[in-house]
Amino acid sequence: MNHYAYFEQAPPRSWDQFEELCADVFQDEWQDAALVRHGRAGQSQHGVDIVGRAGALWPVGIQCKKRSVWPVSEVTVSELEAEVEKAKAFNPPLKAYFIVSTAPDDTVLQERARTITESHRSLGLFTVSVIGWGELVRRATRHTHVAAKHFGFYSTGPATPLLATWSASGSELLLDDRELGIAIRELMHDFIDFPAGRVIVRQKETEDLLFSIKERQASDSQSLDGREAILALRDKLEAARSREAKAVAGLQILLGHHIMRDYLRIIGTDSATLVVRSFVEKELDPHFTNISDLVKMRIYPPNAPPDQAVAVFMPGAELASIGSHRRKLRTEYPKLATDNIYELPKHVKFRYAIPAVIREMSARLKEGNTLDQLDKWEWFEMSAWRITY
Repeated sequence: MNHYAYFEQAPPRSWDQFEELCADVFQDEWQDAALVRHGRAGQSQHGVDIVGRAGALWPVGIQCKKRSVWPVSEVTVSELEAEVEKAKAFNPPLKAYFIVSTAPDDTVLQERARTITESHRSLGLFTVSVIGWGELVRRATRHTHVAAKHFGFYSTGPATPLLATWSASGSELLLDDRELGIAIRELMHDFIDFPAGRVIVRQKETEDLLFSIKERQASDSQSLDGREAILALRDKLEAARSREAKAVAGLQILLGHHIMRDYLRIIGTDSATLVVRSFVEKELDPHFTNISDLVKMRIYPPNAPPDQAVAVFMPGAELASIGSHRRKLRTEYPKLATDNIYELPKHVKFRYAIPAVIREMSARLKEGNTLDQLDKWEWFEMSAWRITY
């Protein structure tokens, strides 16, 4: 049975996208710029996926109901009661708790939530609310930019749906190679369908900083020491978000531009996974610019003067492998030009060189250049990028 036949909008295809929709809806509902997605998949969260402030109430917890079979078509009373029990362990104690799901709105569940709230009141515990898919869509469509982002309508331009959310911790993507390979292939197709679609790269460290800021603002935001401590956290948060934005900008080039997308298909899933992982994880790494104990190779954009060289740092053993590989190529193919990225050893090409090209492309786009300009400059032709030591 199709439980969503009478809804204008079908639920998102993944729980991550559903959680992002919930976060956007409640952030606007509560006008809470510091609302934070709390924890990550597989982590004990005491039944809380999102933490925010609703007026004077903080913390307010939201659980975005997840099951192995997606989307969720039903939430039972016993599940509601079990999640409420888990939420009692959240620290600091919750003031209100919402369970949101893709199941149809259910009057029996809502009635049980009201009776739990009534019993909690005498114990000084949090209120409980249940929101189904119909009510969530109603709330989402009250905010035009949320509706435009997730459903496509109300948008003055092309639809910009959220295509994927990739989580990371310690600068490493929380996807193994097989998962990442599948996610890359999915996004290649999704960017064809939705060229203006969005990707989110979300670090656990960013979530932790947001929660710490919120907690300090609620308890120690008036003293000078408290304000300085909050500012220090906000500085770290700004830097972390900047790294995430750079990773996303590069992914949009790698998976969204037709030439790079075709290139990744040609080199195969394993090599494409290495390129994407290397690029994203380097962008997220706050110590990426620490080049001690590394050696340098220079790469030059097509038809560029020497002062436009891009430095690529790697371990000495990798650089040595380039020399031996080039000598082998010259022996086997005397007329082959070996001074370009395309003829580098695969592990150097995919782990270091191409991620550096994408990084440079992103920088040029940020300066105001366009993808069409980069295409005219032949920047998408890897064999046109020269290398030297």
